Amino acid sequence: MKAWVVRAGRGGERAAMALAEGLAIVGWGELGDLSGLGSREQIRAAVADAYPDSSPQVIGNWTGQLWRFIHEMAAGDVIVTPTGGRRIAVGYLDGPYRYRPEADPEMRHVRSVRWTQRDLDRHTVQPDLRDSLGSLLTVFELRRNEAAARLHVLADQAIDPGPSHAHPESARLATPERLQELVQTAMVAEDTVSLTIRELIGIWGHVHRWPSVIDDIQAGLDVLGLATNPSFADISNNINSTVAIVPVGVAPDSGVHVPTAQELPRQADPDEHPVTVRIGQMPSADLGTQLLSVSPGDDVSRAMTTMALNNFSQMPVLAADRRLLGAVSWESIGLANLAGPTALTLDAVIVRPREADADDELLEWIPEIYRRGYVFVRGDQGTTTGIVTAADLTMQLGSQLRPFILIAEIERRLRRIVDRALADGAISLPQIHAVLRGNRRARVNSARDLTLGEYRWIFEDDAVWTALGWGVDAELFAARLLIASTFRNNLMHLNPDLDAEAETELLPLTGLLTMLRSLDYGA
Repeated sequence: MKAWVVRAGRGGERAAMALAEGLAIVGWGELGDLSGLGSREQIRAAVADAYPDSSPQVIGNWTGQLWRFIHEMAAGDVIVTPTGGRRIAVGYLDGPYRYRPEADPEMRHVRSVRWTQRDLDRHTVQPDLRDSLGSLLTVFELRRNEAAARLHVLADQAIDPGPSHAHPESARLATPERLQELVQTAMVAEDTVSLTIRELIGIWGHVHRWPSVIDDIQAGLDVLGLATNPSFADISNNINSTVAIVPVGVAPDSGVHVPTAQELPRQADPDEHPVTVRIGQMPSADLGTQLLSVSPGDDVSRAMTTMALNNFSQMPVLAADRRLLGAVSWESIGLANLAGPTALTLDAVIVRPREADADDELLEWIPEIYRRGYVFVRGDQGTTTGIVTAADLTMQLGSQLRPFILIAEIERRLRRIVDRALADGAISLPQIHAVLRGNRRARVNSARDLTLGEYRWIFEDDAVWTALGWGVDAELFAARLLIASTFRNNLMHLNPDLDAEAETELLPLTGLLTMLRSLDYGA
């Protein structure tokens, strides 16, 4: 048994009919009978044909909702419907999808429901599930915190017994729910909620846009009926770039503007983008108005004071529209002073710097950055958005190199430990082959042939672990190997969002390496 929320909408008119006629009703009045469509692709085609101007993300979201309503909802499932104000109705689904051609166009797609509670205060539902009742989606499943079992009791006894034990994810999930509330408030005010990509992924407790993180957040946004514009998954956009949070799950009859294909393109797939790192992906390339500068009319002393106070070696000279006119640096000031001790003007110390487009490949600019010490970055609108210095390169490349070094030493230590155990006869190659999968058995003839993930399988084998005789907790050791293996796999995507300050990501690796150094005796 599952638990579903079907939002009536339409100012209470649809909810009143649903209760009066024992139905769950959804809109999408432009669609005809969907009962003969047995695949998502067929439903998607019908939705796209009926709403040709809607964006691909909107079409995909609506397709998912209709698929759930027609095919996933089953007899005996619990249904909750907000009926207006703070009231809800609860009942049990007891019939298949039907299309009523004679009804109002927005009330033709229905399922039969046996309503057992027709007028409950929504606060009867405890807060961990109550927040979800306000979703932007018309049809969605309530899964967390034993929702189906609890709503079954609610349908029969008009009480929510709450979860059987505390769920650690509840506090974290409250933050995405809060994001949805902000979007709903903004919709009423005809406003927009905007966040940086870093802030967005932080809501879900992440630091980097690993592919698995993108999948996690995209699934979370889908549940909330939200999307981002531009796509947060597009790794060509700097992690400090701003995205708008857009409602895509609202039904077409909600009265809310639904993004068109021109307004909201298809969600980006990170695998479709080249792995080349762009200049614009460097954190200092997208500073916007935080990029300190001087104007053509400023005195040289202002430029010198600003550079001294901020420990800058150079800074841009920008026009009023923030287009680059030149640069001033300690080097240019020193060279101008060689002409004599006369008072310097800003014009006398301005030099013409190089400026890279944000979409340029970083690799192509590295020699120039190291030769000159810096390069300014030009954004899409032609304005100067940031600066990339040799120090930025050193920090960025250093931060990306450190995880590789940690992983490399972990793998070398594991290889030496296993090789020594094989040489000493503590374990045998057949024991290793026994835990490997598929055709890997034929390919592994020594520890050198093992992947980091396969080392975990070996150490999880009771016979191997007993033979090693370590005074280490096997479960904790295997869990840490899994973290290291997962980290390595993510690292191989060369994601440019790696944050040098994210020590929490590297602590599990350094802890594992410290232990391996003690276990790898004699080294």
